[in-house]
Amino acid sequence: MIDFLNKLEVDLIVGLGDVECPQYIKKYKGILGEMEDITTQKYLRKNGLIIQEGVLDLFISFSYRKVITHFPPRNPRGSQKVLAEILSNIPEIVFHGHLIEQKVYDIGKTKVVSVGSLEKGYYVVYDGREYELKRSSH
Repeated sequence: MIDFLNKLEVDLIVGLGDVECPQYIKKYKGILGEMEDITTQKYLRKNGLIIQEGVLDLFISFSYRKVITHFPPRNPRGSQKVLAEILSNIPEIVFHGHLIEQKVYDIGKTKVVSVGSLEKGYYVVYDGREYELKRSSH
């Protein structure tokens, strides 16, 4: 999968948490999930690869129009806090990780994109205006 990612012709690979071996992924920056071990966390911090504010036009704060987060809004495996942030701030779009399945759904006026598991081949290409759900055949 790493070879596949490194061959993508993109400006940046944005990870939404639970990344393994980020040192081998070219053009990588991301946020943390709950599964990164301490060695991975140290590597990401030391190399400035953890997104602290935003990257491109994607932000970790729900006060912006386009948001990235690890956890999905409340569902059996989500976060009540993420749902509350969406409902109170009404961002245009939220991209999240954590879930295996890839899907798009609405919460009010907010478009929510579950990027899906890269291990299963799911990823999203986003150009600042439009996004496209993809699946590799690795």
